[in-house]
Amino acid sequence: MIRNPKIYIIILNYNAYEDTLECVKSIGNIDYDNYELVLVDNSSTDDSYVKLKESLPSYNIIKSKENLGYANGNNIGIKYALENGADYICILNNDVVVEKDFLNKLVDKIIEKEDVGIVGSCICDYYRREIIQGMGAHINLYFAAARRYFKGKNYNEIEKKDIFVDYLEGACFLVKSEVFEKIGLIPENYFLFFEETEFCTRAINAGYKIMCIYESKVYHKGSATINKFGSLSYAYLNRNRVIFVRRNSKWYQKIIFAIYIFIEAFGRIVIRKEPLTLFKYILGGFKSNKESIDVIDVKSYVK
Repeated sequence: MIRNPKIYIIILNYNAYEDTLECVKSIGNIDYDNYELVLVDNSSTDDSYVKLKESLPSYNIIKSKENLGYANGNNIGIKYALENGADYICILNNDVVVEKDFLNKLVDKIIEKEDVGIVGSCICDYYRREIIQGMGAHINLYFAAARRYFKGKNYNEIEKKDIFVDYLEGACFLVKSEVFEKIGLIPENYFLFFEETEFCTRAINAGYKIMCIYESKVYHKGSATINKFGSLSYAYLNRNRVIFVRRNSKWYQKIIFAIYIFIEAFGRIVIRKEPLTLFKYILGGFKSNKESIDVIDVKSYVK
């Protein structure tokens, strides 16, 4: 059992260097000392890379050749960490600020629980700091529907305990290096949405448990990068829900889902007044190659 293990913290930036700088500043105050910070600029179209290099000259900043999504960008950092002997790897969204003990709390728990492969922080709202965005979630593979634990609850009013979950939000989680070695990197076929869901599902199927740690707390602005993709976000949230089921559910779950998703879509269009293009995106999920990103399709949304 390694005490004071080497942690690599991976932060992905896309056109949001100010958020990234604030995140890095908060990490500079943490009380865990054996870590290395790796910043990956995901081929930003603004001057983020230059700004980060100027503002953080002593940090390791990697620039990707092309933006192939959340998973691909983070995997660049993860590969670097694994090649350099990381014991654990922490994935942290760039629009997050952390409490100074967030990493210590995660490390203590993942060392204590040998059967746990991934731990995550309690994600609270950046602007209303006692309101919880999520403490992981339960995923229903019949409907690809997630139920976030304690979403919208006051942090001080819930039971103060750690919980086992099906998956953790991508804003902040810590992974044993052996998990990547056993199940592979974060799947890159989604571009955005459902990558961390599938990664956690694969970890559970490989025999690992996943926990959200109450006392580890970070504050998340929420979808700061995703919002930059406009209509792609709505399209791929619905498309990738189908892709996730196709890749991870059993055959009988897939049949039930295929019936349910169109009934649900009709209700959303009638009741919520969502656009008719919802059907297009769902059908796209059934027709798309579930093993790779359609870069041409992505670029049709990102102008």
